[in-house]
Amino acid sequence: MLGAMLIFSILNAIVKDTTTRYDPIQLVFFRCFFASIPCAIIMFVKGGWILPSSFEWKIHLKRAFLLPIGLLILFLGIGKVPLSVSMALYFSATLFLVILSYPILRERVGLIQWIAVAVGLVGVLIIAKPGGEVFHFGALFVIIGAFMESAYNLYGRLLSATYNSFMLTFLGSLLPALVIFLALPFVWVTPDFGGWIALISLGLGGGLGQLCVTFAYRHAPAGTLAPMLYSAILWSILLDVVLYENWPTHSLILGCSIIIISGLIIVFSESKTKKV
Repeated sequence: MLGAMLIFSILNAIVKDTTTRYDPIQLVFFRCFFASIPCAIIMFVKGGWILPSSFEWKIHLKRAFLLPIGLLILFLGIGKVPLSVSMALYFSATLFLVILSYPILRERVGLIQWIAVAVGLVGVLIIAKPGGEVFHFGALFVIIGAFMESAYNLYGRLLSATYNSFMLTFLGSLLPALVIFLALPFVWVTPDFGGWIALISLGLGGGLGQLCVTFAYRHAPAGTLAPMLYSAILWSILLDVVLYENWPTHSLILGCSIIIISGLIIVFSESKTKKV
């Protein structure tokens, strides 16, 4: 899980650097298409190809539109705010998973979890500073992107009972790539050698990071892995300082602390509920 969070933090740095040269639509296509390749290779070796039923296709199509739109908005936000801020705000996805769990999964949410969500949203507001002089619409884009990706992940949970994680990740990457491909000719910019390396790494790294997350949850319970998820914020702060000389502000540290605490409360309260 620590390795996955490091990979995702590096990918965000690649996004931040490449949004000045390529349209976010092009970035999303490479991110989705090449992310499907590692899973395809594993299934080619081990097997596990499963064709969706007519009902499952409807859920796959919802995910096929949610992910590219969510990533498009997220990448726009990453390009406009410091790397560490974007990663901190992205973890509002933990809160949105709770908010959307009943509309999508029909899972009831307990009082402690709702309180944790409310506290976590305070942390998001501290970082984003709406109405303040330093507020940037990039922060709003990151939050909206996190919201849409949360919906994408919850629809994935609906399919997880009938699909192995590799097939789910494969279709969850390839189908969004096909959707965004329709818009690709209108924004295409032929990359130079360095650009090809960056764009392909964006996709392959995304697939590799997702596989790391899959293997992590296969070998350890969610409660054990939850604190490691937030190492992505530390990685992003380090990359922000090294690459862009953006030092963390007091509001970022305070907001991150609140979001992390609320996220851990949600995870551990869920694990206790499942045990009961």
